[in-house]
Amino acid sequence: MTTVRAAAHVHSEWSYDASWPLEALAEAFARRRYDVVLMAEHDRGFDEERWKAYREACAAASRRVLLVPGMEYEDSDNVVHIAVWGEDAPYFGHGRATLETLEDARSASCTAVFAHPWRRDAFTRFRPEWAPLLSAVEIWNRHYDGVAPSREGLRLSREHGLAPFVSLDFHTRRQFFPLAMELEVDGTLTPPAVYAALAAGAFRPAALRVSALRFTRGAPGATARGLERTRRAVRGPLRKLENAVRR
Repeated sequence: MTTVRAAAHVHSEWSYDASWPLEALAEAFARRRYDVVLMAEHDRGFDEERWKAYREACAAASRRVLLVPGMEYEDSDNVVHIAVWGEDAPYFGHGRATLETLEDARSASCTAVFAHPWRRDAFTRFRPEWAPLLSAVEIWNRHYDGVAPSREGLRLSREHGLAPFVSLDFHTRRQFFPLAMELEVDGTLTPPAVYAALAAGAFRPAALRVSALRFTRGAPGATARGLERTRRAVRGPLRKLENAVRR
């Protein structure tokens, strides 16, 4: 077994709300010493033909780092999102009921992760019948949670026995942050080997190259939450200043 460092839940220009080319993402994450990038493009705008072309594009752009295709599925009103990775995964469709997406993912031997529970209070939609079909829940999503884990994500993980997952939800360089999923991969590093590690639950969440769970309790947790409160307090004025400078 080999331990590899994966950046999870990353969007490229193939998503409607992101702009980074796959080649640029591969270079940027390789520089930050990741081995794998778990892509998770938005389902909107895809069909089976585009999904196939996307998988081929990920393979072609995998040079210094391995880009592993994945899809982020949203429900009909864009509240609950599920990130899905699997070797033989077809395109499941846009805006479907979450239970249907999860059932199809399980039938295709895919790994399904409940994404950003805090976004739009998605945690309030969680249904116990989803838990057996999920592999993990994001306890820390850089895009939406900032520099501290999500209390609601942690609660769902503990109450429903779901593995903790950390993700960047990368759209812009603002989401670069030292979060990683450490995967135990058997044999050569290939997409099938990564999919197999995910399916086997051979992964653990890391932050700053230590267990991300250290930042969910005690002094490290309190410090992270304090930093996040400060970040949110200054974020608005800083962005206004940035916009003014751009003008």
